[in-house]
Amino acid sequence: MSEKPRVLIVDDEVDMCWALENILMLEGYKTHTATSGKEGLELIRQLHPNIGMLFLDVKLPDIDGLKFASFAKQHYPQIKIIIISGYYYCDSEAVQQGLANNLFDGFIGKPFNISEIRSAIETIAASQ
Repeated sequence: MSEKPRVLIVDDEVDMCWALENILMLEGYKTHTATSGKEGLELIRQLHPNIGMLFLDVKLPDIDGLKFASFAKQHYPQIKIIIISGYYYCDSEAVQQGLANNLFDGFIGKPFNISEIRSAIETIAASQ
């Protein structure tokens, strides 16, 4: 059985990073966390090509999450990006446009439940 890809979690809320990290570890993923866009970009650079999935908050204090996603897709197209947000909704124009343009591969609204995270990673894994 092949090893699961590492997951990077970028969210400025430490509790959100902790929750996602624990859910993903229960699913057998190794995780890395960052609480700012700058830190997240640095981790992608350091850990590339081992990062296979990115859980990314849209509202970060130092960079817009959609711009972060655009940069990541442009430079690391193999990384599957799941946007998490309490600011946008699934039917928001920015989210629909991002999904249509393959800027990111999934969207989860905050607050979320464990089954939404599991469903997102199962969908990503099935597409690889």
